Amino acid sequence: MHFDYIPICRWRVVVITRETKHPRDYEVMDAVLDRGEATELARLLSCSPQLIRGWCRAPETEAEYTTGRFGPLARIRTLIAMIREADGRPDRAFLIGQYVALLLGGVFVPTPPVIENVNSDVLSNVSRTMKRSGEAIETIRIAWFEESPGKITNQERALCVADIQKAIVALIQTQQCIERHSTIR
Repeated sequence: MHFDYIPICRWRVVVITRETKHPRDYEVMDAVLDRGEATELARLLSCSPQLIRGWCRAPETEAEYTTGRFGPLARIRTLIAMIREADGRPDRAFLIGQYVALLLGGVFVPTPPVIENVNSDVLSNVSRTMKRSGEAIETIRIAWFEESPGKITNQERALCVADIQKAIVALIQTQQCIERHSTIR
């Protein structure tokens, strides 16, 4: 499995590039769980170790997909697919990504839409977004360290977080444009 990481403070944002094939749920479970941990996890979840080990194996037959013995990652995938089908987009399921990222001490940033036509206006927009983000961070720095040390208002926090999120999206879109239009591969 190949992941590109974009460092943000002490956290990592995982961005899977378009050339990367998504791993199957059982491959992820196999990579995460050591064989000895199946028994302990089974005890914690009040289920059999065979069930846990089954989450780490590829289905041998098509019939195994219909047994209903899906692992936790397959269940999450099914939930996201249901939301995507119901809403026509996965936005409501982003809360799942945010929840898991917080459990892992990271952040979840959905991949922004790909910009097809790169031109000066696109890069100017990225530049403006980054400038606004820098200004918002400077406002927070002043409020945090000079005006009322250790305190910021909810409004200041919300504005800064929104600008930071816009900056992340702008940077990812810029990265996608550069990768897509690069002459050296």
